[in-house]
Amino acid sequence: MLEHVSLPEAVARALRHRILNNDIPAESRLVEANLAAEFGVSRGTIRDAMRTLQSEGLIEIVPRRYSIVTRMSAGDAEDVCYARYILEDASLSQGLVRAQPGELAGQLAAAMAEMDAAVQANDLDALVASDTRFHRHLVGLSGRQRLAQLWSILDSQMGAVLRSEIERRGTGPGGAVQRHRDLSGAVLSGDSRQAREALRAHYLSGFPGYGSVSIS
Repeated sequence: MLEHVSLPEAVARALRHRILNNDIPAESRLVEANLAAEFGVSRGTIRDAMRTLQSEGLIEIVPRRYSIVTRMSAGDAEDVCYARYILEDASLSQGLVRAQPGELAGQLAAAMAEMDAAVQANDLDALVASDTRFHRHLVGLSGRQRLAQLWSILDSQMGAVLRSEIERRGTGPGGAVQRHRDLSGAVLSGDSRQAREALRAHYLSGFPGYGSVSIS
């Protein structure tokens, strides 16, 4: 099924792909007039696309001048991961007992297969999309729509988080599939405490203060 998107979203998607895959590296300037000419769209369309990328933490807009590709700070990345962890932890603690193991196993396996393909293609943009699919199944376990909506707001910044963390730690995306496989195994064990501990490690193990977070 074809997905119809607006011109600003189409431009934002194209630029997001380039930024996440480092075709447009950090500190690069994005000039509105140049982009309008490249994409054959109005400068208003470019401004709308830039606002989307700004909200995702991928660029900083310099009013009436240009936009610049940025990298999310370690502190901001930790904040996003912590907030997303809290929401998914709430979903697991309430919804895991009601989950259908066979259905959930198939969903998580499909997301991990997409993740593996993205890693093989060295496509961070596709990796972010498959990460979203994987975690959306977890946050959906509680059945709480408002919780899922809040999570979606945070999820829009995960591309910036992953791009930043890969550069900050000097690592590649290759470990992503195994980390998600470990988390999937814990979730599918049906043991709520084990699943929540694995989720905490998944999101927070690389940040200072990780040990101070406790599971009750």
